Amino acid sequence: MIRLRWLILGVIALPFVEFAAFWWVAGRVGFFTALISVIATSMIGVMILKGGARLLFTQLAAGRVVLLNQGAARSGMLTALAGLLLAIPGFVTDLAAVALLLPALKALLFGTRALTPHGPSRTPPPPGVVDLDPGDWREETEPARSRRRTRRIDRD
Repeated sequence: MIRLRWLILGVIALPFVEFAAFWWVAGRVGFFTALISVIATSMIGVMILKGGARLLFTQLAAGRVVLLNQGAARSGMLTALAGLLLAIPGFVTDLAAVALLLPALKALLFGTRALTPHGPSRTPPPPGVVDLDPGDWREETEPARSRRRTRRIDRD
């Protein structure tokens, strides 16, 4: 019950805090620059939400079962929340959204390892094993020809 009161108070106070933050930023960079940046970040937030929803609905329409491990579900949830916060006009919610998009903060919040560009960080491979990314190798159907050619020299 006490948490609900704080949540209601926060929702009521948010427009006032956003208004004060907007005028502070507008005093630093100019009114129109602040207004354009608020509109731009709101559009970015809508694009993040649309992209996530489009991906989910495309997979569901194709008949794929969407299975997420716990880490991926949390990461997706935080990205959706960040998109929602970006869609709300204002600088305070934009700062909170950017903080939620940082992998280090996600790791701190949930006690997981930080995500690398190729997914969760992994343990190093055992000695003697070379672990390559998919873009670092290719499969050849024919055996490679020898690059060294022998010359035949005919002497008279």
